[in-house]
Amino acid sequence: MSVIKSNPPAKGETLSRVPATDSIYRFLSSVRFTMLVLPFIAASCVLGTLVKQQATPEEYLAQFSDSTYAILRFLRITDVFHAPWFLLLIGLFVVNLVFCTIDRLSLLLRSAGEKKLPNEKTLSAMSQTFLLPGKRVEDVARLFRGYKRAGVYDNGQVLEKGGIARYGIYVIHGSIIVILAGSLIGLIAGFRGSLTLAKGEMRDAVLKRGAAQATIPLGFAIRCDDFKVAFYPSGEPKDYVSRIAVIDHGHPVKEAEVRVNHPLTYKGTSIYQASYGSNPVFRFSVAGKEVSLIQGSVYKEDGLTMMVMRFEKSIHNFGPGVQIAYVEGKESKASWFLKDVPRLREKEIMGVPVRLDDVREDFFTGLEIAHDPGVWVVWVGFAMILCGLFVNFFFYYRRVYLLQTSSGVLVAGVSPRNKDAFKQEFEKWRDRLNGNK
Repeated sequence: MSVIKSNPPAKGETLSRVPATDSIYRFLSSVRFTMLVLPFIAASCVLGTLVKQQATPEEYLAQFSDSTYAILRFLRITDVFHAPWFLLLIGLFVVNLVFCTIDRLSLLLRSAGEKKLPNEKTLSAMSQTFLLPGKRVEDVARLFRGYKRAGVYDNGQVLEKGGIARYGIYVIHGSIIVILAGSLIGLIAGFRGSLTLAKGEMRDAVLKRGAAQATIPLGFAIRCDDFKVAFYPSGEPKDYVSRIAVIDHGHPVKEAEVRVNHPLTYKGTSIYQASYGSNPVFRFSVAGKEVSLIQGSVYKEDGLTMMVMRFEKSIHNFGPGVQIAYVEGKESKASWFLKDVPRLREKEIMGVPVRLDDVREDFFTGLEIAHDPGVWVVWVGFAMILCGLFVNFFFYYRRVYLLQTSSGVLVAGVSPRNKDAFKQEFEKWRDRLNGNK
């Protein structure tokens, strides 16, 4: 095995050193760095799919042990897409894409300014070439309609067409950067939360999703004016819709019916219909006076104090029942009222006649609140992708060289892509200029 030794620099010479900033730049703009970052991003997305995101501690503890949950929470795997390390990975990928685009675009711009006219030997060796005997370059150039002059020389000209196609890929690169930037804006500055409202109730803050739940002020209030739910004969929900009013500075500014897949949007915040629920309301007649109570509420009047303790939809197949607790003397007592059993729906408590007249369900709406300030940036990115794809599919760059020789004008052409289409176009030019068509 031979050993190769580097010769020491001659006297007076110094070793050229690449600046550290240039080395870092070359590494960050390299494909090697891209292939280093992308697998980590992919693995993070897989983790975010396999592990339920932004769930409650109870949901995680029902699936994992205490120690596993502690590790998942410490590593932010329970909220991958908001974790600082995930945002860092996306930021590094954006930096890599920006640097790569700058490198390639600067190379293209430099080459675009170099419109050299090759010599006769080089042009004759091109796959697309023909000779026009006895012609002049100026006369032939005028016949190439749709082409523009890219270079004029003493012995010829350079013509080109479809130059915009060379920039389509950079529009697509830029669109990816814009989309990722918009996503980062949404992840950092946006939020998703939930809100439950009974009919007539109004709130100006939502409960943020995640293990560490907190309320987030909206800057305006949401009021539920009405909520309706329709059921199939089987009992499954058919449709549920909320009549929502947005209150800003004490005045209603927007009203709409919110149903599944039909949100209301105000100031960049979207309000979605997500779920519904119900709270039973019990209507009693106490000493001839109508009283409405909910579970846990207390009635206190005329020396009678009672509280709704429990509700069951069916008591031994006798229908709905409500348990009332009351205090008689110093002793706590309880009694059941069965709505569908006449002799058990009316009782006397501490000398006061009490009758259970009705049990009804008051539905409340469950809303999903989403605020994403980066959504419009993402839409701009998608528009850029469409523009870039349109340019790539419907335009292609080609260049034609006209060289004045002793025999006439040598015409040669080249196209970096879509070579078959350019070959057909070039053959048409050849036939037309030779007077065959």
